[in-house]
Amino acid sequence: MTRTATALEPAEVDSATGKGIRILVVDSGVETSHPALKGSKIPTWQLVQATGGGFSVVQEQGVDMFGHGTAVAWILREFAPEATVESLRVLGGDLRTSSQRVLAGLDWAIGQKFGIINCSFGTPNLQFLEGYKRVVDRAFTENVLLVSACNNFDFKKMELPGFFPTVISTDYGKLDALAIRRRLGSMVEFVARGENIRVPWKDGQYVIEIGSSFAAPHVAAIAARIRQLRPDWNACEVKTALYGMAPAWKAPGESPKGKKAKA
Repeated sequence: MTRTATALEPAEVDSATGKGIRILVVDSGVETSHPALKGSKIPTWQLVQATGGGFSVVQEQGVDMFGHGTAVAWILREFAPEATVESLRVLGGDLRTSSQRVLAGLDWAIGQKFGIINCSFGTPNLQFLEGYKRVVDRAFTENVLLVSACNNFDFKKMELPGFFPTVISTDYGKLDALAIRRRLGSMVEFVARGENIRVPWKDGQYVIEIGSSFAAPHVAAIAARIRQLRPDWNACEVKTALYGMAPAWKAPGESPKGKKAKA
């Protein structure tokens, strides 16, 4: 039997909402009481270190240690409004964490069968290359799509988990909300909206932000719409559909600085 071609009409994607797709925000938590998320039911989890050095996941009230995760979750709610968005807190109040903690969180998330995991963070520490490779390969074989932010200052700089072909790694630019571009000849293949966005933040506030952290959930929202329309597609087929939607990116110059978590 011939599989369905990996192409979608723009009107199909425009009309989709992400219905039926579970998206996990692996970040600093989500402030579920924020006015911008009023009416949203976002289950929130915390990764905690247990006695003996291992990690466990416990359910918690909606808390954001920094504001970053709230902004990411809001973008997903805006552009994939019928997806189920959940939060796993792995980052601290300074947007820092450890790769051991991140890898434990991603392992848990893959086991929970989320359709998409949004990772608005990265590490240049190649000590953990093998660990990230194992987790990324597991996500691929279990058909869990990873969407990652890139280095805000230099998209060519290797950061994990973004520098694997099965991960949808995303840079940022000045684009419309659901516009997407493809950068040819780069491990960071996609560019999406991430400049001067007003987003909800910690303690009920709003801020203007820039960075790949905020481009990644725009692409994750598009991916959720694709997964809604083609639930049988694997990660490569979803990525191919994104290629078909993304004209070549012509960078106007170096991207300005922005906030992104560090593992």
